[in-house]
Amino acid sequence: MLAAMTQQPNYDRANITIRRQNRNTLAMRVSPYGEIDVLIPYWIKPESRQVRQFIEESIHQLRFVPHEKMPVLHDEQRIRRLARKWAKRLQVSPGRIQLRRMVRKWGSCSSQGTVTLNTVLCYLPLPLVEYVIVHELVHLLILDHSPAFWSKVAEFMPDYQSAEHELNQYHL
Repeated sequence: MLAAMTQQPNYDRANITIRRQNRNTLAMRVSPYGEIDVLIPYWIKPESRQVRQFIEESIHQLRFVPHEKMPVLHDEQRIRRLARKWAKRLQVSPGRIQLRRMVRKWGSCSSQGTVTLNTVLCYLPLPLVEYVIVHELVHLLILDHSPAFWSKVAEFMPDYQSAEHELNQYHL
């Protein structure tokens, strides 16, 4: 449950909102609209030196998720074609491939075989798009994140860890 919200006007990079929550650590996230939320425990004052220092150190590590104002690198049809190409290569048959705006995930795969990809992928570099596609399609074979799953991902994308690391630099 959110309590007090305080605007922090001293940072010129973006609109920063500090939210106090029932939590133990400080965290920072970027909303789909490019706003920065700093989440702090109730016991820390929003104007404290600890919070200011956390923001100053963390803000430089954020990569903002692209949005409508950025150039589209791939249209949805291209992403669907890529997904079909990878499905053929992995020898899987997704029931459906759909794109929609997702707030917390890059993609998902249902037990019924529907692969859903985040429309934000249209703004990301091709290797990251392909990593998300491969990741979700492998879930058609292995529904969990077991060692067998990662082994299968590595079979088709040997350098998947670097793509995953780069993707994790973006915040939804």
